[in-house]
Amino acid sequence: MKKISILFISFLMGIAYAQEPSQQIIPCATYEAMDMVFQSDPNAKVRYDAAQKELEEAYKNYEASLKLHEGKTTAFQYTVPVVFHVLHTNGPENVSDATLINALAQVNKDFARQGSDTGTIYAAFKSLYINSDIVFMLAHKDPSGNCTSGIVHYYNTNTNWVQAAFPYPYTWNPTRYLNIYIVKEICATAPNCSTSGGIIVGYTYKPGTWSSGSSRDAIVYNYQFLNGLDARSLSHEIGHWLNLSHTWGNTNNPGVSCGDDGISDTPITKGFFSTCPNSATGSGCTTPENVENIMDYSSCPKMFTTGQTNAMRSALASGVSGRNNLSSSSNLINTGVNDTATCKPIAYGYPSSYTVCTGSTLTITDKSFNGPVASRTWAATGGATIANPSASVTTIVFANMGVQTVSLTTCNFAGCTTHTFSVNVLNGAPNVTGAYMESFEGGTSLPPNWSVINGSGGTTWQVYTGGGATGSNAMFIDGSIQPPGVQETLETPSYDFLNNPGATFTFKYAYAQKSSSHADKLIVQASADCGGTWTNVYQPSATTMASGSGGVTSSPFYPTPSQYKLYTLTTNPAFNPFKTKPNVKIRFVFQEDATNGFGNNFFLDDINFSTVSGVNELTQSVGFNLTPNPTNGAFNIKFTLSNPSDIQYQLTDILGKTILKSHQQEYEMGEHAIEVNIHNLPQGVYFLQFEINNQRIVRKVIKE
Repeated sequence: MKKISILFISFLMGIAYAQEPSQQIIPCATYEAMDMVFQSDPNAKVRYDAAQKELEEAYKNYEASLKLHEGKTTAFQYTVPVVFHVLHTNGPENVSDATLINALAQVNKDFARQGSDTGTIYAAFKSLYINSDIVFMLAHKDPSGNCTSGIVHYYNTNTNWVQAAFPYPYTWNPTRYLNIYIVKEICATAPNCSTSGGIIVGYTYKPGTWSSGSSRDAIVYNYQFLNGLDARSLSHEIGHWLNLSHTWGNTNNPGVSCGDDGISDTPITKGFFSTCPNSATGSGCTTPENVENIMDYSSCPKMFTTGQTNAMRSALASGVSGRNNLSSSSNLINTGVNDTATCKPIAYGYPSSYTVCTGSTLTITDKSFNGPVASRTWAATGGATIANPSASVTTIVFANMGVQTVSLTTCNFAGCTTHTFSVNVLNGAPNVTGAYMESFEGGTSLPPNWSVINGSGGTTWQVYTGGGATGSNAMFIDGSIQPPGVQETLETPSYDFLNNPGATFTFKYAYAQKSSSHADKLIVQASADCGGTWTNVYQPSATTMASGSGGVTSSPFYPTPSQYKLYTLTTNPAFNPFKTKPNVKIRFVFQEDATNGFGNNFFLDDINFSTVSGVNELTQSVGFNLTPNPTNGAFNIKFTLSNPSDIQYQLTDILGKTILKSHQQEYEMGEHAIEVNIHNLPQGVYFLQFEINNQRIVRKVIKE
């Protein structure tokens, strides 16, 4: 079983999030899962109790029979057909067949007393560890009699598995197969696992919890715990599936009180969590204690006792939950555990993203399963160009917009199958190709090419008209009404960084923490494939955001201009890969504190895409200044030239429409002031583009 430890983990929804706070491993959630069943269905507890009486009697009779024959009876080998259902969204949870085969091999070693560490078992218990004569073999026939490898891969978002809500969609008849679901994470009641208290390794249901044949009579297991001795956690769950309790009894809470698991040769114990004390010392319940038992939570699991083996064998001989059918000769034939035929591959291919820009490269990968692939063929619509149509990993470029279809056909001598999927091809032309500034002064509507993704279903990003970093408007999130963990997303237009080398992207924000424990987040992400995939490029903590801005206050926060903080995204190393891309979208994700929720306000203003490298140096070298700004009628452009230079300027509105434009003119060296009259223009925000020898300076002008 997996050693209890503290892990740092990342949440992948298709997005590379930065590391979250540490989460403790929860080795098993079997009894919590069973309690959910009993609370929702009182009849289930009655059924379970009756089944446990029957199994207890069967176990006692089995042990009595062994004593009667002095243990000299020939052991019948129980063979259990196994099927793995791998649920994934094309992430690392789509584990290889080899990983699962090796994990099952470790399970069989545990049940056959063939582990490499059996010689180190505490002397008083070493002789109790025997070969159980229980063998687990992959099925080679599915319920319809078709050829199978016993490992089936499904694209299914239920890989973020919720015990309380998710169905068991793929279970093969559990009276004929041991079904094991491999998932990305297991959550008690919520998809973000915020109420689970840690990383759940696995869980199942003891026989009798469900009626015989129920689809929920299965094991659910976290993909991270399949390698090497970690697979002993799977042996632990199979122990529960064969009616073993934890060594301290029927709870998931070790170390609380001395308890009994009802097995004749496992001592009374409190159980152990992430430790491996000397068995002679134990937990103080008895001396010695079986610290190294696989059904404990200790960090040194190595064995089952003879009594546990007898209990599991008697469960496999019982009709409770149909366990006695698994090893019947007819079932072993029907499930094909001894078949060696090669199955045809089940084609499965997936792209690096299901959304792509025209003209950009999309990587596609063959992840077919069930049988070896002798040949493959990729095909696509939409004027697509496929680099190598027969390669296991290749690239594809689409010329035309729209929803396009990609297909993969894989074959071997047993046959062929085809898998198709859709790719949404969007216009690869960027929205912004030159200098761009946005301060949301165009009323209460979103500016052109901006969009919002509402995570709460309620109030999301909106225009605040009470004052921004400059001007009267800004975008803001009312944190006081945001539930825990909700994400609200504001997405910008796309920018052409490839053809604007040295361009900078800056923004200003203001924020206050409601309390020092409120861990709100700003997650700034970038996408180079029209929003198909997103990468985190900046994620300041709540403390960082509040420092130098609104600090900590329980009062609703509304900033003054001086409380806005400037951040240059293009100086962040995480943004470097995007500096050479022709279509880069940026989005601002505000995530409310996952525990408390209902925090304080966040403001965003002055989005600036500057296309001139060295613009600050240029501004300083010529002493560029606009005054007065804000203005109620006219302003002066002031600058000083060290050499004669060509000067031109134009004024645009927030939609990019040119209001006025000067002719290019050579100015002599020295100080200059150009008056620009805007008395006839309505109040609002405008942008002055000032060019010196074709180098551009852009400044916002506010007309009051």
